Amino acid sequence: MSTKELEPIEPMGAFFDARAAGYDDHMRDNIYVDDTFVPFYRAISLPIRETAEPLAILDLGCGTGLEIEFLLSRVPNARITGIDLSENMLELLRSRYAAHMGQITLVMDSYLTVPFGTQMYDHVISAMSIHHILRDTKLELYRKIHAALKPGGKYVEGDSVVFAETESQCLAEYYAYTADMPDAQDGQYHIDVPFTLERQQAVLLEAGFKDYQLVWQRDPNVDWNFAVYAVAK
Repeated sequence: MSTKELEPIEPMGAFFDARAAGYDDHMRDNIYVDDTFVPFYRAISLPIRETAEPLAILDLGCGTGLEIEFLLSRVPNARITGIDLSENMLELLRSRYAAHMGQITLVMDSYLTVPFGTQMYDHVISAMSIHHILRDTKLELYRKIHAALKPGGKYVEGDSVVFAETESQCLAEYYAYTADMPDAQDGQYHIDVPFTLERQQAVLLEAGFKDYQLVWQRDPNVDWNFAVYAVAK
């Protein structure tokens, strides 16, 4: 998309509220147009060891909870805190996991501003959410995640990754979108700014993480790809 052909943008919460009812089908049929839907969401849980312990897990941008199904298959007694801006998405999550709501706490807010606390979680996960924020904001968020993890905890992220040329184009479009919106804070509006896999790794390591692991990737030779990666505190 050229910066001369920009479509109207929407606040993040409103964007997902309006699309909540069809979100799962959209992800399954339009985003993952092949057989990668299940492998992607399953891969987010794979770096977390199987256990009956009640691990404390934070899910950032949890949406309708597509990744939680696979998480509960490995950690059935997990105590999950999910944060998301969309009340409609959270309502669908409540309905889907009605039998598990005794172990799931939902917070309707922005994970960019909600305090996480210090050494509160065994693991933190995120699926298809972080590609809406810029590098410096990511670095700040990753440092907050690092502080919130218990010693030895892992952060697992699954998201879009792109080639360097596409990354530059998306950043240019972001600045074109926000040029006349001086009050727009990073992450306030639904604008895609995916990074290369190499830049993602670099920012995570700068935030203090270690032991970077590429868990799963659809195809490293394809632009607008999907990958799951994990880092340790």
